[in-house]
Amino acid sequence: MLEVLDRARLILVTGKGGTGKTTVAAGIAVAAGLRGRRTLVAEVEGRQGLAGLFGRRELDHQEAPVGERLHALAIDPEESLREYLARYGFAPLARLLTWANLNRFITAAAPGLGDVLLVGKVWEAATRRTPTGVAYDLVVLDAPPTGRVVPFLRAPQTVAELARVGPIRNQADRVRDLLDDPDRTAVVLTCLPEELPVTETIEGAASLRAAGLPVAAVVANRVTPDRLGGRAGRLAALARDPAPLAAAAAAAGAELDGPALATLLREARGRQRQVRRERRLLKELRAGLDGLPVVELPFLAGGVGGPDLVRALAD
Repeated sequence: MLEVLDRARLILVTGKGGTGKTTVAAGIAVAAGLRGRRTLVAEVEGRQGLAGLFGRRELDHQEAPVGERLHALAIDPEESLREYLARYGFAPLARLLTWANLNRFITAAAPGLGDVLLVGKVWEAATRRTPTGVAYDLVVLDAPPTGRVVPFLRAPQTVAELARVGPIRNQADRVRDLLDDPDRTAVVLTCLPEELPVTETIEGAASLRAAGLPVAAVVANRVTPDRLGGRAGRLAALARDPAPLAAAAAAAGAELDGPALATLLREARGRQRQVRRERRLLKELRAGLDGLPVVELPFLAGGVGGPDLVRALAD
């Protein structure tokens, strides 16, 4: 995964809804910034999921600084349409569409056009150059969930097949070249250590590979830390005779009565059952991914609600 962070120009983060893909995208972007790369993290679904993670009320179509060597934006298809028209000399038409409020109608009436515009904006950010070089070393995209990500990423290919010549075809070809290039693009899937997400992640990785997209890694999110390790074998003996635990607690300044000791041991044994179940599922995940690396992020009891905890995951 560190190789991906240092090499890729574009990282696409996808996963089943509820697996924390927005949080993982934010963590990857912060990690890249900490490794010295100028990074842009973007979202395309209009949920404003990134904003709160960086301590902001909202993000818009303008790139805003949110951290060390890190900018963020929420890509809007209507703004992307105006930019696209202006880029190819149709600025008066873009202004007319805005005045007549027709942007939303056009993107809704042409299926797939919104996706093309969103992907095109990502491509523009990933390839934009300044007088001193590229604007960003890396763009991290909080992409649509796995059920929709292949049509989303293959929208430029569909446009290229429909538009035989002209600027639309040329841009679609350039976008497709970036998405298909494993030296520049990496798809990262997010997963939870649970039965259904593990199965769907294995299937999602296979679908992305079948579509020719460069899958690079899976992030297993919210993994229960194994705090006891080899000491977990003592739990059964302590349940029969908790005196050593009571003595250790007393030495640490905590007086625990019988019910408190029983509750503590019950919680510990329940946690170890959870750890064993998750380890079994993560083993199944690795076995089904045909050699893809799996990175584990720990479960944080309070959730990830701001920049400090995103930084902890980035570390």
